[in-house]
Amino acid sequence: MTRLRAQILAVVALAAAFQVVVPYLSLPVGRGVSDVFVIVLIGFGAYTYLRRVPFERGRHRAAVLVGVGSCSLWTFANVIYLGNEFHAMPPAVTVAGAMSIGAALLLPLGMHLNAPPVPGAERYRGFLDVAAVSGAVFAITWVYILEPARHAVDAVMNAGFVTALTLPEVIAAAVALVTMSRHLPDQTGRAPRLLGAAAVVLACTALMAVRNGVEDLPWYTAGAGGGYTLAAGLVAVASRLEATRSTRAGTERHFSGVWALLPYVPIVLAVAATAAEQVHRRSLAPVLVWVLLGTFSLVLVRQFLTVSIVGRLAVTLQRQQSALAYQARHDALTGLPNRAAFHEVGNELVEQHGTVVVLLLDLDGFKPVNDRLGHAAGDEVLVEVARRLSAAVRPGDLVTRLGGDEFAMVLAEPATEEAGHDVAERVLRSLSEPMRALGEPVRVGGSIGLAIGGGELGELLRQADIAMYAAKADGKGRVSRAA
Repeated sequence: MTRLRAQILAVVALAAAFQVVVPYLSLPVGRGVSDVFVIVLIGFGAYTYLRRVPFERGRHRAAVLVGVGSCSLWTFANVIYLGNEFHAMPPAVTVAGAMSIGAALLLPLGMHLNAPPVPGAERYRGFLDVAAVSGAVFAITWVYILEPARHAVDAVMNAGFVTALTLPEVIAAAVALVTMSRHLPDQTGRAPRLLGAAAVVLACTALMAVRNGVEDLPWYTAGAGGGYTLAAGLVAVASRLEATRSTRAGTERHFSGVWALLPYVPIVLAVAATAAEQVHRRSLAPVLVWVLLGTFSLVLVRQFLTVSIVGRLAVTLQRQQSALAYQARHDALTGLPNRAAFHEVGNELVEQHGTVVVLLLDLDGFKPVNDRLGHAAGDEVLVEVARRLSAAVRPGDLVTRLGGDEFAMVLAEPATEEAGHDVAERVLRSLSEPMRALGEPVRVGGSIGLAIGGGELGELLRQADIAMYAAKADGKGRVSRAA
């Protein structure tokens, strides 16, 4: 990260230094030096992208190919511009202008391909964001470029020509800002964000250059001199960075901290510019009013979509939390509460009733079923045992599977030895009935240990465990009370 920061700072320093020096250079020399900087930097980017083509696949390969195309167009355009400084070539300059616009449009496309794909409704919200941001940027462009162009004396820089120049830059800046606002990985997300920054810088520089032409200012005014160098340098740095490897952007698309606020910046600036225009002129052009109405309508639709997405996420999250809570407290095979639920609910019964009866059941004859018919048959037996236990106990009693072929029951209200023996005998009678597993008749029984008291549930379970082994030692298929 330190190396990347140093490269970016070097590019910024070069652009700033050129911006400071360019007013002292002659017009042809200043533009020629700018062209040379762009040719070297963006040519390096084209070369780097070209070398990466054989090593990339799928979406990343498409992103690299778009990078090659954008950088190549930009390089050739500036070669033509540089040649024009030595020998005027109006037709070639027109072609170079078209190539520059093509490069500017490909740059955010490459950035978009560098980022993870966006699924479902997030994609539609991305389209709304691009449209809303485009409207906001167009409103700013109208106030500071298009409106002055309507009154420009220069026949070349008329409103129609200026509009044709600015619209691609408006769209490119909008796509870049929206893509930069997405949730991207910390490491591999640097490439698309750096390309986005380059696209925004290039768009702003191109718009400033058009404004300078409209108002007949020096071409480098307001940062347009160093802007092209800065954008080219950022692309050159980004060409060496690894593409984003995450598969999908997911629901973090617009909930990723400060970056998520990025599309709102041009909207806020558009409001400020419009307010200033209203104060200055006491009126707004109809085009500007309709653009702003359309922009804020899109923002409103976007917010409705956001509320819908957040609502669905909340419902899904609640369902997942309920499912996880159920899974954490229930046995996956039988659906009975598990050991954790035994202690949690059992302790609540102890606190509520003071005295409880704990019955610990260990199946007799279960291992032969597993050995003869396999684990699938054993699972069927366990499910049937769970069903019979649930039918044998009383309402309000707790039946759990502790693991393996061990089941525990907590009886309350009344929690007497007589009630415990009654339930235990019903359980044993129920288990004595024949059952089938994988179509085969099987028989299992059970030995039950009984403990009664109002102390620690874990201690009652230990006593019931001792009593259960005593029942097995006495011949199995019976109930034994803890001493």
